[in-house]
This record gives sequence, C-alpha cells and structure tokens, in this order.
Amino acid sequence: MSDVLDVIRERVLCRFPILFLSTWEEERWESELASLALDIDRGLVTWTATGGALPPLEELVTGAGRSTSDTNGRPVSQAEAFLAQIREYPRDHVFLLKDFHPWLKDPLVVRRLRDLVPTLVAQNKTLLIMGPTGNVPLELVRDAMAIELPLPGLSELHDELQDLMIQRQHQGESAITLNQKQEERLLKTLLGLTTKQARLALSRALLGRREIEEAVFDLLISEKKHMVQGSELLEFQGLAEGAADIGGLDALKDWVRKRAEAFSERAREQGIPSPKGVLLLGVQGCGKSLTARAIARMMSFPLVRLDVAMLLSGETGKSEKNLRDVLSLMEMIAPAVLWLDEVEKGFAGVGEDGGDTTMMRLLGRFLTWMQEKPAPVFVVATANSVTGLPPEMLRRGRFDELFFVDLPNFHERKQILAIHIRKRGLDATKFDIGELAENCEGYSGAEIEQAVLTAVVEAFNSGGAVTQKQLLESLEDTVPLSVTMEEKIFQLREWARTRCRAATPDSRLLQMLEDEQRRKAEEAGDDDETEDAPGGVLNLFDDEDLEPDDEDNAITWQTLLRDGQVRAGLLELIADRGSISLADLQSEVGSFMEVEGSFGLALRNDPRIVLWLGLSADVAAPLARLVTDRKIYLHPTTGADYPHGLPGASLPCLPALPDSRCERPSWLPVSLSIDPPEFVDERLTRIARMQLNR
Repeated sequence: MSDVLDVIRERVLCRFPILFLSTWEEERWESELASLALDIDRGLVTWTATGGALPPLEELVTGAGRSTSDTNGRPVSQAEAFLAQIREYPRDHVFLLKDFHPWLKDPLVVRRLRDLVPTLVAQNKTLLIMGPTGNVPLELVRDAMAIELPLPGLSELHDELQDLMIQRQHQGESAITLNQKQEERLLKTLLGLTTKQARLALSRALLGRREIEEAVFDLLISEKKHMVQGSELLEFQGLAEGAADIGGLDALKDWVRKRAEAFSERAREQGIPSPKGVLLLGVQGCGKSLTARAIARMMSFPLVRLDVAMLLSGETGKSEKNLRDVLSLMEMIAPAVLWLDEVEKGFAGVGEDGGDTTMMRLLGRFLTWMQEKPAPVFVVATANSVTGLPPEMLRRGRFDELFFVDLPNFHERKQILAIHIRKRGLDATKFDIGELAENCEGYSGAEIEQAVLTAVVEAFNSGGAVTQKQLLESLEDTVPLSVTMEEKIFQLREWARTRCRAATPDSRLLQMLEDEQRRKAEEAGDDDETEDAPGGVLNLFDDEDLEPDDEDNAITWQTLLRDGQVRAGLLELIADRGSISLADLQSEVGSFMEVEGSFGLALRNDPRIVLWLGLSADVAAPLARLVTDRKIYLHPTTGADYPHGLPGASLPCLPALPDSRCERPSWLPVSLSIDPPEFVDERLTRIARMQLNR
C-alpha cells in the first residue's frame, strides 16, 4: 500500500491533472487518500452522484451557487455541473470522484474534462476518479494516468485477524491460539480478498471453533470461488483430494512439498523466488489431474482450471483480451494454482508452418506472463502427448520442472488398489493386495479404479460382499491402454526418458527387483521381505541434484574419509589403486564409514543396466558425482572381478555394454579408474542413484 500511496503523492505534487484509481475497496482507500491529502497540505473534496460534493462549494467560497444549465440554457447532468464548479474551488485541492465511470460514456462530460485540464494544472488541482474500473477514455489517454490500487497485503490482513480475535473475546467466544506457521498460512489463504471479504470469511471459518483445523483453510479457499464465477473462461475446482489420495509418485510429492515452502514469508525474506509451475507429462489415466488438485491442497491455494480453447473468439482482438482478463483475474485472486489441462490440445498447431497466428500470439503472451508475473500464481500444465507441445513451452525457465508420470509400478499399484478399495467402504486388509497388484501390471490408476468399481457393482447386483475373485475377474476383463496403444506409450516413454524428471522410477526395473524379492521369499517359505532382498519403492536420483563435497589437499584417502571428505577420499583411493571394483571399494571404505545401505547405481539413460546394489547414500552420491564430473571413469570388466556376484539380486551378467537398450534388467560389472578408456562411451558417463526403501 505504501508504494502506491507514494506514487499518488508524487503525481499530485507534480501537478498531474487526472488520476484514474481502480479499486473495489472504496471506504478503505478513501481513508488513506484523506490522510495523504492532509500530509501534503491539500484540501479534499469528495463527490458522488447521490450526495454531491462534500464539502459543497458554498462552504468554501462565499456566494457561490450551483448551476443546473449551461450558458445556452441546456440542462446539464450532475457530473457536468460539478465539473463546471471545480474552477471556482480554491487552489491546492484534490477532488475524489466516486463511481464516475458511467458518466465517462457521455461525450460532453469527456469534453468538459479535457477543457478542465489546463485549469487543473494552473490551480494545482488533481481529479482522483475512483471506481471498480480504471479504463481511461481514449480522449484522455495523454492527460490522465491509470493506477490500480492493490488489495490488502499480509500486514493489513494481520490487523484484521487481530481485530477479529479481540472481537471474539468480547463476544465470549473461545480463544484460538495460532502458531506462526498457522497464522502465515491463514493470512496467505486470505490474499486476494478485500478487507471486508477477508473479515467475513474469517468470521465464517472460525465460527464455533476452538482450534485451527484443515476445514478452516478449505472454507477460506471456497470464499474465493465467487470471484471467478463471473468468468466463462475459468472454472473453480474443488479440493477434495490430497497427497494421500495419490498412489506413488513420491518424487513428485516431495518436490511439491519443497516448492510449497518457497511461498512462505521466511523464503521471501531470504530472497527465494516464488516457484513458477510444473509441467506433468504422462500416460493417460495415471493421475495427472488428481495431482493438480493435490498440489493446490498441499499449497492451500484455490485451484482454477483454464480451458485454453475457450480463449479463442472470431472477433478481432477478442482472444487476446480474453487472455488478458484471465491473467488479470488470476493475479487478483493470487495466491492460486492455475491448471491448464491437456495443454497440448489447447495450443495444438503452434509452431507449425501455417499455424494459427492468433494462438501463437496467445502462447507468446502467456509464456511472457509466466516468466515475469509478480503475483504468486503456480501453473500446473498437464499433457498426454509431446507431439502437440510447442517447443517454447518446454524451455527451462518457463516451468520449474518437467515431470513424466509413468504407469504405476507394483508398489504403487498396491497403494492405488488400497486407496480405491477403502473409498468403496471396504476393508483393504481383507484382500490380497499383492496378488491383485500382480494381475494388473501395465494398468493405469484410472483403469484400476474402474476395475474396483466394476467389482463393487457386480457384488451389489449379486447381493453379496466384494470378494477377491470378483476383483481378479474385473481386472482380467479390463484391457489396459498400455496394450491398445503400446506403440504410442513406448514412444512417449522414450522421449521423456532423457528430457523429463521421473515422477516415479522405471517400473520395469522395479518390477524385476520385486519379482526377485518375492521369489526369494517364497523359496525361503516366508512371505515377508528379507533383510537383504531389494524391495519397496525404487527412486532414481538425477546426478545433477547431488551436492559435491568440499575437496581438500589431504595426503591419504584414509585421512580424508576420517575428516568426512568422502568425495575427495574416494577419488584419492581410486587414484591410489589405479583400478578398483565396486565390491573392493566398498570393502576398503567400510573401515572408515557406513557403506552398506539401500542405494544402488544404474546407467541414467538405461536404468535396466544395474552397476551395483547395497550402497549407503554417503557412498553412492559422491560416486555418481565423480563419474558425472569425469573425475573417474567406468570400465566394463568381467564377472571374475566380482567373485561374490551382485548383492541382493540374481541378474544376468553382461560381458560388455550392449549396442542397444537392454531387453531385460541386467548387471554390468565395472571397475573404477581415473584414467579414461581409449574410446569413451557417453552412456558410461551419466549414472544415477536408485533407492530401495524397505
């Protein structure tokens, strides 16, 4: 608020004749403008169509009177009459005209304003035309300036919250104790509302409550719904689903949680920029739309869906105006999440020869807004295909991250089955979820949900309870999209493998490891997971996320490891040995630090090629970074260098790196050296960690 008041103060002192002030908070800003006029030693006159001028001209100038007709005897409107009297007011005055915009449609009123401009400048007077719209008539563009008065910020909303708490105490209601995090979340949820709206929304949300619950934030978010009801282009979405309703996608969930913290006041004070958004690319029915709703709920922001195709209009310039209105409305209700569903269809044809020029302009304007928007609007774009996505949208800087949402793996299918079984009022523990998950490999989350629903309907028609057999039969009768569109899904996976961050790990590698785990458990006669068997969730970590350790000039690798300089110690050890296998490295380092754990290493461009398993994170991460930085090199070797084989899994051993992608998960024995091979295979210069959480 102070910044805008400074702008108005400067303009008035510099004798700007007319300022158009756009706001819905008339009472709040009238008080601020009155204080401003007093500070700069200006008289203030307010005018409304119902009450006229206050104070009237008669009180300021002796003998002055009102005129209801011009010199030709023509009756004049109230607005014209007041404008005609402004010359008679004393110098150094500010005139606040409320809801004057309807009179601006009268060409005579506009003409009087233009005639009045020289007088205003000469007499050091300024007209402040305040209303819900700040549109300046074309005739006044060179003489006037439009200023949008902002909605209340955190400090103003904090005052409203404190006043409401005091009022609750006076009314005998229960006191509510807020911690700092709850208060900040509460105030951020109110951003985008006027002070009156915020006070009423808080009163409603806190009515009869003794503590802050999640329902309070849901009620506050719903108060913003009516702000987009007048727009045919935006659709307010409910937030019934949360992160717990999504099976798997742990990497994506963790990323969203961290980005949500970046909207906090603490992050703003430290200069952390607000996140721009995320693009979710993936197979149909794998939870992208559900994730968009969960993101909004995790951030406590309202979710607004935009259908890009609705922006188009046959009227010249109307499409661009629609987009401007949409973006302006989003900034007004911010913080918020803007959801662009199936964005590849909305911007289809952009970038092609002979493409729609209007859509190209819309895309350019939207991308510019994403790059420069000051308001905290988080954009979630979902897409099922890459063929229709314009390349400009994929450039880094538009979105904070591009995630690929693949078909759920075994572990995720178990979660999805349990979620939908519970949603139907059934006890998930009474079913063999593992058997069901095995029988729906290649199914999307939507297909699994539909299969569960079909079984529930069949049980209802037969008059009995849902059985394991009915669920299995329902899954068997379902033909998944991965079968009917196998080629397209394969192409999508191949495109996203090196271009997008995985929201879930490579399902084929995970499935193999889980099958191996279950096979070993069955051989041991135990259905529970064994301690040394890989299982659970597999997470691949891109080596760019790894933070390198500080290096030192220590002489021995043992000293470096004792000092906690793992990366430098590993490099010194490999240099000292000349060449060393991963098994020997793990054995050597084991005397100085924890080396065994749930991490492994795999080739990043083909995760089915496993290098090693059973490493601790403290060893796996520095090794991945050393390889990526080309401080050390991988040399394919024979299995003879690994007398005990690959720990934790029985995989076929590759004698050398294959020319094409592996058909099945395999183990590639390698040795580590600081000397590069004669011919460097780029596939061996990018490796990723994988985590097996038991």
